[in-house]
Amino acid sequence: MKQSKKVIILFTALIMLPLLSWSTVNAAHVDPVVPILLALTIITILALIGRSIAQNYNQPSVLGELAIGILIGNIGYWMGSDLITVLRDSSSVFSAINLSLEGEISLQQALTLNLGESLSNKLMPILSSPQGSEITTVIKVVDNFSRLGLLFLLFAVGLDSSTDMIRKSAGSALRVAFIGAFVPFLLALVVMEIFATNSHWSSNLIVAIALSATSIGITARVFQELNQTHTEVGRIVLSAAVIDDILGLILLAIGVDIIFRDSLDMANISYAIIQALLFLSAVFFLAPKIIYFVIRHIHHFKLWEAELFVSFLLLTTLSWLADFFGLSAIVGAFSAGLILSNHEFIYWKKGCDDLNKKECRLESEVKEQIRPFEAILAPIFFVLMGTQVKLEIFLQPEILILATALTVVAVAGKLISGLGAKKGLPRLAIGAGMVPRGEVALILATMGKEMGILDSSLFSAVVIMAIATSIIGPPLLKWQLSSR
Repeated sequence: MKQSKKVIILFTALIMLPLLSWSTVNAAHVDPVVPILLALTIITILALIGRSIAQNYNQPSVLGELAIGILIGNIGYWMGSDLITVLRDSSSVFSAINLSLEGEISLQQALTLNLGESLSNKLMPILSSPQGSEITTVIKVVDNFSRLGLLFLLFAVGLDSSTDMIRKSAGSALRVAFIGAFVPFLLALVVMEIFATNSHWSSNLIVAIALSATSIGITARVFQELNQTHTEVGRIVLSAAVIDDILGLILLAIGVDIIFRDSLDMANISYAIIQALLFLSAVFFLAPKIIYFVIRHIHHFKLWEAELFVSFLLLTTLSWLADFFGLSAIVGAFSAGLILSNHEFIYWKKGCDDLNKKECRLESEVKEQIRPFEAILAPIFFVLMGTQVKLEIFLQPEILILATALTVVAVAGKLISGLGAKKGLPRLAIGAGMVPRGEVALILATMGKEMGILDSSLFSAVVIMAIATSIIGPPLLKWQLSSR
């Protein structure tokens, strides 16, 4: 009974928040930072509510944050919230604003060009109202916070990924990863050709890349719960998941470059592949030497200070360099996390050369210094992403069929990946561990939407696929492991 009351109170709060979140602040305050603080406060509270509900049902926190965003986005839109109405199509709105500022067409014409006449007529009165500029400013600032959260999230994923673990299970892990990346990729292209005949080749490419990913965070949690992280099966699945993420980000970097060149000719594809490989090679060969040099010259800092500043500067520098060289900033963020570990800070333990020795272990870890940034900012990204999922789209049978087809091939493609493991190992369990797409697929879908490659229909279909695979994967993996 108490649980039911809590759910009712939370649901009531969710309904009221979209209505109260804007009208109250503007009349009472003139400080321009206050609306931004209010927006961040509300989003953080929503994220905590979603996370709490998801954990109560033994689901990943990211699904709760995403679900709460979907709920608040659709309720707020149906109840006429100006902020939510603009937020749901924010990337297209900002594109239209930039287009109108160039002076060639009006804002109304730009909105119509990007979103169609119906949505343009709905958005124009909001944007031209006295609160219009404040609404767009708040959305832009909060969106920037969410993008920072995305970089910290990928950095944390990289920190949780071990290159040593990959080396120990290199053979099977590589085979599982390549099958698990390219089979769903090819199946997704087939599905898009059959069920989304009017979509552009660039949209098909982004959807296929999203299906190739694997969520290491969700899978790692299941192995931790079952105390099987360090088993052979656990090492293979987690190593393959890391390799899948690397392959997915490389495919994204190549795909984005090809899309911006608007050409599928072999010269552009070869150039994009070489560019991505050169960047990653330079990062993995040069960055560790630079890190070692820097750390040796800041030994007068406290350990936590050195870990915090080195990790933060590595994250920001590699993210900027990745973008500068035509790749995505998230590629740089993930790479930064992958190459950084506590081993670089062994200098703080005199006479030690191995952190695996108990007496040589450092009292703090790099991930502990950076985790608070990720914990606060990453949920903002997932809540905002959820607000952009339009449930009314699924009233269209063709979109529902597409989402279902993508989910089926997403699950089947990863289950097939278990065939890459050597004989004698539970191949179905290994394939099941690769099923969840989680945050990585969601990130790729969001980037596709922001670049104007995925429309709302395709974006929503990919999000539903990511949610479905993240719900299906963990119980399937637990069942397979427990039945051994």
